[in-house]
Amino acid sequence: MKINKLIKTFLLASGALVVWEITITWWEKNKFELGTTYWQTYFDSPTVEKSEQNRQVFSIESTGVRIHIDVFPGPKPDAPVVIFNHGAAGYCRLFVALAQRFNDRGYTVVLPDQKGQGLSGGRRGDYSIAECTQNIVDVAKWAKTRFPGLVLMAGGSVGGGLTYYAAAAGAPVDAIACLNLFDFGNGLDGLQISRLAPVAKYPQLAALLRACFELLKPLYWLRVPFNLFGAFDKLMDARDTVFQAQWDADPVPPRLISLRALASNLNTSPAVPFEANQIPTLVINQALDQMVAISITRQNYERLAGEKSYLEVPFGHWSSQPEFWNMIVQACDEWFQKQDNKNGHSS
Repeated sequence: MKINKLIKTFLLASGALVVWEITITWWEKNKFELGTTYWQTYFDSPTVEKSEQNRQVFSIESTGVRIHIDVFPGPKPDAPVVIFNHGAAGYCRLFVALAQRFNDRGYTVVLPDQKGQGLSGGRRGDYSIAECTQNIVDVAKWAKTRFPGLVLMAGGSVGGGLTYYAAAAGAPVDAIACLNLFDFGNGLDGLQISRLAPVAKYPQLAALLRACFELLKPLYWLRVPFNLFGAFDKLMDARDTVFQAQWDADPVPPRLISLRALASNLNTSPAVPFEANQIPTLVINQALDQMVAISITRQNYERLAGEKSYLEVPFGHWSSQPEFWNMIVQACDEWFQKQDNKNGHSS
């Protein structure tokens, strides 16, 4: 009798999960299709119009899905190329203002979306750090063959960590800039950048949590509300309350995340440890960050070997303020030009 009851409970639970997944997939699809122009909400009319005029759209195949790429050509055919990588719950068209600032400084800008995110293919919110890394590597290889200029790379939040991961995994880039730097293989950073940060203070508890994720492998396909883990209510500081409200209503960022994605934040080491890095790396940190402790990025910067530089900016984890974009682009431009001049290239 007990066995029959367990089987019945298991079947009911499985059926409920399947119904949940079918329902949420239908809801996501309809909401997403209605929101593909939502990105325009974030910007003024001149910025939107300039973006629509200059943007070129491409796609490549990577990790079994179609990867969406927006390109904003520079003023010269041989302009240096900067690839900018979004973070978790971000997507390429959030960076239109950044792209235009890089354009103004003479760069071609490549903005890709990773698997299961933005305008790319794949089940929403179901990806891994390894897959996102491979997506970025494939985009960089595509850019290297398509554009004759120097290829550089940057990224923000999780995208900052992924920028290092991709460069370490063979992305053909000459230098990188990481707005945040995380180690997704030490079992702690993945906790510290989430609402589970308090768990990271207790190594045995953190190890137990990682073991629980291992036991949940048969359910890695299951998606849960992203807000349970990401402190997105602390994404921006007080200067960005309007932008925060706009982002909260945006239908494009995945609002669910798979257990597979969460687990990958705890068990995916870079191809080259920070201590063996040979890629010129600028690390930028947000001094007023309330979402992620600034000590994480600072400590990982200190671990980096090779040529490196560190900068803190007076903003929260993310911002829509023009001053924020200006600081980021200026810092990246100065770092990239330094590498350009050192290697004898002409911008």
